[in-house]
Amino acid sequence: MSYDLMLKKAIELQNDGALNQALDIYLKLIEVTPHNADLWNLMGLIAQQKGDFIKARDCFLSAIKYSPKPFGMYYFNLSLCFKSLGDKKEALNYMVKASELICDVKEVWNYLGILQIESGELEKGIKSLSKALEIDDNYTEARANLCYYLKDIVALKNLAIENSDDFYANFLYALLAKDVEQKEIYLNKAINICPYRSDALLEYADVLTKRGDLKNALMFYYKAFDLNENDIKAILGIADIYLLEGNLDKSEQFYLKSFNISRDIYGAYLNYGNLLFKQQRFNEALEAYREVVKLKSDDVEVCYNIALILRMLEDYEEALGLMFNSYLKDKNNTLFQIGIFETLVELAQKNKELALKIAQNWQKLDESNIFSKRIVASLSNVSENMNDAEYAKRLFDVFADVYDETIENLDCKIVDEFRKINPNIKGKILDLGCGSGIVAQKLSNSEAEFIGVDISSNMIAKAKSKNVYSKLYVKDLVEFLGESDLSIYDKVLAFDVFCYFGSLKEVLSKLKGCDIWFSVEENDIDIGKDYILHSSGRYRHSLSYINDLKEELKYDFIASYPIFLRNENQNPIRGFLINLK
Repeated sequence: MSYDLMLKKAIELQNDGALNQALDIYLKLIEVTPHNADLWNLMGLIAQQKGDFIKARDCFLSAIKYSPKPFGMYYFNLSLCFKSLGDKKEALNYMVKASELICDVKEVWNYLGILQIESGELEKGIKSLSKALEIDDNYTEARANLCYYLKDIVALKNLAIENSDDFYANFLYALLAKDVEQKEIYLNKAINICPYRSDALLEYADVLTKRGDLKNALMFYYKAFDLNENDIKAILGIADIYLLEGNLDKSEQFYLKSFNISRDIYGAYLNYGNLLFKQQRFNEALEAYREVVKLKSDDVEVCYNIALILRMLEDYEEALGLMFNSYLKDKNNTLFQIGIFETLVELAQKNKELALKIAQNWQKLDESNIFSKRIVASLSNVSENMNDAEYAKRLFDVFADVYDETIENLDCKIVDEFRKINPNIKGKILDLGCGSGIVAQKLSNSEAEFIGVDISSNMIAKAKSKNVYSKLYVKDLVEFLGESDLSIYDKVLAFDVFCYFGSLKEVLSKLKGCDIWFSVEENDIDIGKDYILHSSGRYRHSLSYINDLKEELKYDFIASYPIFLRNENQNPIRGFLINLK
């Protein structure tokens, strides 16, 4: 077959979408005429269609190099390639050159306008888009871009209505639309007009992700990925969805794929670090987070995540240094405050003197901070005036999202022990400090009705989602007991609740007349005291103190059952399950 026939055949194949077959012919032809600019341009277009923009760039540069005279379309193609690579400066330079060589081509002025606006040259960009419309007043893409960049949403919507079969009018209106339903409608229209536009597929996938439709979001990310396996946004979208669904192996596969394409995407390293952290691969997570810091050194959350890993690795001083860096930049972040508190608790087990010194410095830094006060008090053996209710509220508002998982990891035994003693719980049950609803969830049966009370609104929201309570109240427990008719309850439960109270006299006095079951942590440190504030931030009570309260408040009956409440840092926490009535 002659050279010309081979070239004609290759162009036909390319137009029909048979890109690999066309490329095979072009490669044979380039061996014969290595300086053929048209061949380099055609191969660049194939690489561009495949999403290999690096190869496309090199081909277009070769086309410009070997062209006997400057040819505008080569510069135009190269500019679009640089745009896809994210190099706006080079994209703009080459599009300016294209506009000088082919000043009567509307597409050149349209894309020049876009690049100028995206480079901060709004006035120049508007003039270029207007120039495209001077060439062709019916050029809907340029008019849609003009409306979009001027944020004229009314004109853009009218344009989309008038041009219902135009991709750009519908897509750009969808991008500007604030109403989510309108956004979805017009994105669907754009996708139906042009099913192979990855920008529309990805935008729609993002919308679906935000409204929680992960299954369909994943499908649209995969559609974009199938069009271009090097599409970084599609790859990361898939990875993020798998991470949200808990499919960590698949998620990791796609994060690693993204790193083969680009190593300068902050969000990819951040989410990959979160994935590794979930898998307790702490050293690898540490490296991922450090990559994030290289890209965005002022990110306080990443700094805090690194600190959490160092804490897991028992490098407490380094962890605290990073935590305080995050805290000082965002003092109102309760999560950072709790992280410092818990790290000091763990450090105290190794070096109580150092932990107390750091805690005291924290209190000097922020005298009103409830967590700094509590850790200083617990390490100084002070148990009074700790504002326990506010502490518990702020603590559990933060922990609500991970509370169930945390309790499972702690291997809590209280409910199991209670069920051994009370295998058939019946009647109306008041669950004090109900938290996320774990107690009612475990004890629920057709003969029991549960009413829950908790000081944390976030915990109550979690409990509500379990559908095991007939009523739920966001209320301080002591206030609730003082306002309520407690005679209607057959049993009152307070599991892992009184460890956040010092004196139990007030709460137990309000419960007089009830059949109450509660747990306490055993004060096995300072035997002479009724209760102590332990370095964990929770109170521990002596059994003799409970017996004394039983006599003082004139309860008729007490039974106590020694139990291991849970495992904490691989240490069993001893306590009692107590029944008063």
